[in-house]
Amino acid sequence: MRRTRHLAILAVAAAMLMAVTPAVSGAQEASEDLVRSPEEEASVVEVLLADRDELDVLVATGVDLEHNVEWTDNGLIAQAVVTPSEAAELQALGFTLGDVVFGPDDSAAVIAERVATIQAHIAENQAFAAEATASDISDVKIVRADYFTSFGQEFLSVEAKWAQGQTSAQQLTVERDSGPGTEFGSGGTQNIIRFVDAGVYLYHRGQSGVSTRPDRIRITSPTGDVAIATVNDWLPLPDEEPGDSAYQTDYITSYLTPTELYDRIHQLAAEFPDLAEIVELPELTNGYRRNAQALLDPPSSRLVIEGPSAAQGEYGFAGPANYGPGLPSEGLAGSFAVVNDGSDNPTEGCAPLVGFPSGSVALVDRGTCPFVQKTQNAQAAGAIALVIVNNVPGAPFSPGGGASGITIPTVMISLDDGMLIKSSLPASGALIPGIPVSNASRVGVDSVAWGHEGGNDITIEVVSPGLPDSPLAVSVSGSDITVSLATDGSGTTTTTAAQMRDAINSDPAASGLVFAYTYRGNAGSGIAPESPRRQLSDFLNAPDTVSREPHPVYAIRIGKHRDGSKMGVLAYAQEHAREWVPPLVTIETAERLLRNYFHHGPTKQLLNNLDIWIAPSINPDGGHYSFYDFNSQRRNLTRHCPVNGVYDLGGRNAWGVDNNRNYTEYSLFDGYSGASTNCTSDVFAGPSELSEPENENLDWLASQPNMRFAMNLHSSGNYFMWSPGSYALPGRVSAPRPTLQEESFFWGASARILTAIKEHRGLSVTPARTGPISDVLYSAAGNSGDMLWYKYGLYAWNFEVGTQFQPPFEGATSSSPSAHQESQEFANGLIELMRVAYDFGKDHERPESTMRVTPSSTVGMVNVEFEVSEPAAVFYTLDESVPTYESTLYASAGVREGGELLTIPEGTRVHWFSVDSAGNVERNYRPDGSGENYSKADAVLPD
Repeated sequence: MRRTRHLAILAVAAAMLMAVTPAVSGAQEASEDLVRSPEEEASVVEVLLADRDELDVLVATGVDLEHNVEWTDNGLIAQAVVTPSEAAELQALGFTLGDVVFGPDDSAAVIAERVATIQAHIAENQAFAAEATASDISDVKIVRADYFTSFGQEFLSVEAKWAQGQTSAQQLTVERDSGPGTEFGSGGTQNIIRFVDAGVYLYHRGQSGVSTRPDRIRITSPTGDVAIATVNDWLPLPDEEPGDSAYQTDYITSYLTPTELYDRIHQLAAEFPDLAEIVELPELTNGYRRNAQALLDPPSSRLVIEGPSAAQGEYGFAGPANYGPGLPSEGLAGSFAVVNDGSDNPTEGCAPLVGFPSGSVALVDRGTCPFVQKTQNAQAAGAIALVIVNNVPGAPFSPGGGASGITIPTVMISLDDGMLIKSSLPASGALIPGIPVSNASRVGVDSVAWGHEGGNDITIEVVSPGLPDSPLAVSVSGSDITVSLATDGSGTTTTTAAQMRDAINSDPAASGLVFAYTYRGNAGSGIAPESPRRQLSDFLNAPDTVSREPHPVYAIRIGKHRDGSKMGVLAYAQEHAREWVPPLVTIETAERLLRNYFHHGPTKQLLNNLDIWIAPSINPDGGHYSFYDFNSQRRNLTRHCPVNGVYDLGGRNAWGVDNNRNYTEYSLFDGYSGASTNCTSDVFAGPSELSEPENENLDWLASQPNMRFAMNLHSSGNYFMWSPGSYALPGRVSAPRPTLQEESFFWGASARILTAIKEHRGLSVTPARTGPISDVLYSAAGNSGDMLWYKYGLYAWNFEVGTQFQPPFEGATSSSPSAHQESQEFANGLIELMRVAYDFGKDHERPESTMRVTPSSTVGMVNVEFEVSEPAAVFYTLDESVPTYESTLYASAGVREGGELLTIPEGTRVHWFSVDSAGNVERNYRPDGSGENYSKADAVLPD
């Protein structure tokens, strides 16, 4: 069944939206000038709210909200993803902030954990390869050889490691004997292929059916080395339920970038060509790419290292911190010294410093303790300033925190710059603040070419000629642009920002390289400053292995029959870029489905009867940006801000469309709440519905004629939700609610799925966090779940996985936040959704219904309720007419309630029938008006 939105209420809803009364004094749509500075990192911060009305006002500001709302005795606690300046703006609007739940250091720790895991695997491979060069050591070793049976069939699973596996994609051939004392090869052969995760070779693996249990196996590597191993029995428990002992899980070893996610599903499709194929979705993304940019400002804040240090030069920094003083206008000069706090990590400055030279500038590594604590320890040791060295690649950010009594400034430099400076001590130098500049004097430039296609090679400088009565001039040499400002008779520069913009754009050579503009729509009447030669940059830090071109989006299609003849089930993840765990759930699920097919009956049932589509990353551009540039990135990378808006490089962490607000049903454009028209808001809905290629791709997936079920995987909050997902304000006018039968099916299927999740480690998704999105969270106008349900009629759910969007991969305890454990438990749930779909497709059992009559408080009336044997719709008449699909539908009593209570005259003749979600009609009744075997009863009290 296809559903259409109810447009009749939209004009009313839009008017109600305009009339909403703020619960917080002064709350309003966030100003377009409120932009995330690229010098600030974001944290997840609690927002303490009085009630749902105040939550709606918070949503209306366009602030970036985590998917987590907790009810308490004192109101609600929401979680906002904000930078220090955004937090200050929320407070200025009257909102009360609570604790910091997740900060930049937590993201850095997760990245460091991923890097350490990958490096450990690489080191292990290198050690094995070095070992294998010895003449007496084989370059292939057998890790496991396991024989098992399932449903009477025999299988051999083999894992082996080859010293050249990191660089060569060659398969390995396993020779089996046919029992003790028999020849290798007498039991047949099987091939095993490489398992590569996050670009790192782990081992070769594979399994095959066998006709007899082998005793030993032999592998000869492509270089001629040999390994032999004895075969072991895998879980030979005689009372084990058939099939379960052979069920294989746990295929996730680290976080995966979008490139690595796509690599994994391509590997799976290549390994199981009869069961899977890769589908490239119709639309390419706009790409992980940007124009190179610069602001032609006077010299910016810089750290200067003097000679003879090998690090002599100038280095940019972010800050000073929002706590403590700024830098004096003349700067701070002194020697630089690395701290020692006497701990196991002595350069982090988390404890009182030991032997620090008073009067120096302290260099400290970013680490596990708050920035304020580092500053306090440096100040107590006599430092005149603190320089924090970032511990992850990319641009530094302004340190945040809060404390009184801080008397020294704190700044941050990049990891690369910090490593160079520390390795070149002793050194002296200075911290010099930038020269203030009026917005009316600022000019930005963008390269005409993308950064990676030459834009990053362009430089530009603005100089004073030092002579009186000089004209404004623009010159170009190769990729280097020079602007010489006009001067008056005294030699003072007179060129305005608008004049410099026009001169650059009218010069043929310069305009072939760059496009110039005044700052955020300013008229540009201020005098343009001199600006040192600046290298334009796209500020993208991903390695070259991440494509800068428009990116294909891939799905893996799994099933024995992938021709549209079987019921379709869709799973998709990473609409929101920073949510790194949900894609792992999709990969774990795909691995389980394919690797268990040949030996696990229930899995074979699913693949033989379903057409499964899994898209692990809907938003790869944003996903890459989140991993390599700004961990809190939520949206895609498309810059929709106009040239007279937040178009310059200062807005680069504030661009993009929230893909989960850009769909077609009950959207912002229809007058619904929970999205923004502001191009810098993290819930920016885009310029129009389906304006983004990522959204067009999902629309295409949902439109497949056989698609019937879907799961959208997000994080975090441990929610499990379905439509409606949006409402209009004021009055919370909801998108149409599912019928009682539909809602009953949602609840019944959800109970199965959530039980499967709980089976992994006991996690319970609570009833309070289960239900329609707008009931248990907040309005999200234009979300994908609503499009799938109302436009395409799919039973569509939304996981909110875990309690953090970037938890540690391994948790401190068995119940701690853990990407690894969450990938396993929610893969359980995703596979159970597929079992729900399978059962739905095989459901030919007709529902049964009864009518229950109870006394009414009104004389002459009785109360009537219908009861059904399974989730089913009941259509009824009270005028003795034949019931059809046009008859009255028995409805819900209210939000999250059961069936309604009908109060009708005693003795009324009631006709009705029921039909379940699979279309099975009670008693095989024909509800076209020609049938007669509908249910009939008089509404009288039982004896």
